[in-house]
Amino acid sequence: MSLLQWILLLVGGVAIVGYTGWWYRTREEHVSGWGWAAALRAAALLTAWVILVNPLLPAGGRAARRDEVALLDASYSMSRSLAAGRASAWSLAADSVARFEQVWLFGGSVPRHGMVDSLPAEPIYGESRLVPALRAAAAAGARRLVVFTDGVITDARESLQEAQRRGLTLSVVALGATIPGLGISAVRGPSWIQDGDTAEVDVEIVAGGAGGDSARIEIGDEQNRVRAGAWVLVPEAERFSTVRLRFPITGRTGYRRFTVRLSTDAMDAEPRDDRRPFYVRVTEQPEGPVLISLQPDWEPSFLVPNLDRLTDAPTTAYLWLADSLVNLDGYRRVPRSVVRRSALAAPLLVMHGFGADAPEWARDLVESVSRVLVLTAGRRGFDLPGWEVRVGSPAAGEWYASPDVPSSPLALDLSAVAIDELPPLLAVRTVRAERSWVPLALQRARRGEPRPAIAFGIQGRRRFALAAAEGYWRWAFRPGPGRQLYRTMWTSVAGWLLARESRGRGGLEPRRRVVARGEELRWTVLEGLDSLTIALQTEAGQQAFAGTAMAGDSLAVSLPPARYRYRARAYRNDAVVAAGEGPAEVEAFSDELLPGVISLTAGLVIPTSVAAPSDGAGQSRGLATFGWPYLVLIALFCAEWAVRRVSGLL
Repeated sequence: MSLLQWILLLVGGVAIVGYTGWWYRTREEHVSGWGWAAALRAAALLTAWVILVNPLLPAGGRAARRDEVALLDASYSMSRSLAAGRASAWSLAADSVARFEQVWLFGGSVPRHGMVDSLPAEPIYGESRLVPALRAAAAAGARRLVVFTDGVITDARESLQEAQRRGLTLSVVALGATIPGLGISAVRGPSWIQDGDTAEVDVEIVAGGAGGDSARIEIGDEQNRVRAGAWVLVPEAERFSTVRLRFPITGRTGYRRFTVRLSTDAMDAEPRDDRRPFYVRVTEQPEGPVLISLQPDWEPSFLVPNLDRLTDAPTTAYLWLADSLVNLDGYRRVPRSVVRRSALAAPLLVMHGFGADAPEWARDLVESVSRVLVLTAGRRGFDLPGWEVRVGSPAAGEWYASPDVPSSPLALDLSAVAIDELPPLLAVRTVRAERSWVPLALQRARRGEPRPAIAFGIQGRRRFALAAAEGYWRWAFRPGPGRQLYRTMWTSVAGWLLARESRGRGGLEPRRRVVARGEELRWTVLEGLDSLTIALQTEAGQQAFAGTAMAGDSLAVSLPPARYRYRARAYRNDAVVAAGEGPAEVEAFSDELLPGVISLTAGLVIPTSVAAPSDGAGQSRGLATFGWPYLVLIALFCAEWAVRRVSGLL
């Protein structure tokens, strides 16, 4: 044992004996046999203390071999072919661990302890983490750990530090090197597009020392026709390169599947990272709101996610910058005619930063649409074009939300929030309009005549909402009542504006239509729904999953790589309020398959070969890993109980 363990053992032993003697002398009756009971309790507590200190004891033969445990990398990267191309690292590792009695599968946050004859047929983890397995094996009494891996370990340095801290002997068996490769690391494209528009797709590739100067990237449709293509220079090892491809989408509406393909003249042993699918939903008209920001501000970054909660089609956001309109999703310049066409066809137009200085094209849009939300700006008053609404000049000072919530369709939602705890707003204006109402008022310094935080109005079949202050993003900046009110207010405002106009599908879409191998397809029950049922089928029509998520919950589904079709039904008050279906897909791709991941052996001096197991001479193991100390502990406590029973102390 180390000096520290000897000190702990002696100090703890003295304390235990002293405490037990004091207890029996002062707290127990001095009947016949009390000394034997005290001795048995002290012996039991001393045994427990020795187990906690866990000194090393000699171990020989079979017991010593139990100290040598195999840690088998069960991440997806082990399914890649070896340089020879004849087998995968996983099949080679399964044969290599046959001589071990204990095998731990590592890769995820929860390692699995298994037997050699019951290993899975293929890797099971979508990541390569070694530290959790080191902790689990050490807790089970292992001292010599043999790691069988292809070298792709994401927590490499942390693993070596953990082994050193726990006093473990860590050896690594390298299962061959993979052929330098090239893979598609990311595909970023639109999830929705209007029929006739041009899709822009960004493709990112990563290299792992691949040979060759260039690679070909193409986008193909379901008929295997090439829609776009480009040559890209192969980056250096562990570097990335990005290319943008553009192609028009016309014809059939609905979900369209496209595949990004990578090809190169250099040798690439892993084909699963060379093809990445993505889906685009094509519609004749926009199904989500269109937001146009006329001035840079924090507001759109907080407002857009809340608008997305109402419909499955995403909110399309633009920024007016240097006399040009820029798409906030990728910061690409968009012609004004395209923005106008989308805004006029959208179910809701959100105009942010609108004031007396707004450009003429923006004023024309506000006048032309039937559903509009205007967030005001500027230093002067103005008339809202086409709506018979007069907005006054901004008032100085800090304006706080009034706790007196007026009667309105939003009153029930707003009354559930601690309004008096909200940060103040700025530049509040008066609003004059016929047939208008105010759901929330503001007061300067919490006193004086209230002004509207937001005003609503109806003109025939047209509806408008006008935010009469600036700085609403302050409410959502920090968690708490402000963020709750921000989400409640804007979703309620947009919901009222979209009434009888929304073409949304009730939250029936998965969060991500295509997920990598090992990831979950996930649905969320939107506000206003009681439950959501999801059924998934394979392309052959076989049932793959069926489940239900209740209000405020989400539904996560883990499935093997394949193409699926889901059917979703949304319920409110035991009635179906929305139903829909669409494609979903689990890729064969995983980030584990990409080249250039941190290697356990990169830049580190550790052994890469392991000697055959010895006969156990000179080996040792911790006392806590034996079974007999626990039997002794139980026997001592039982003996104390029997003596106390006979002596009348119970």
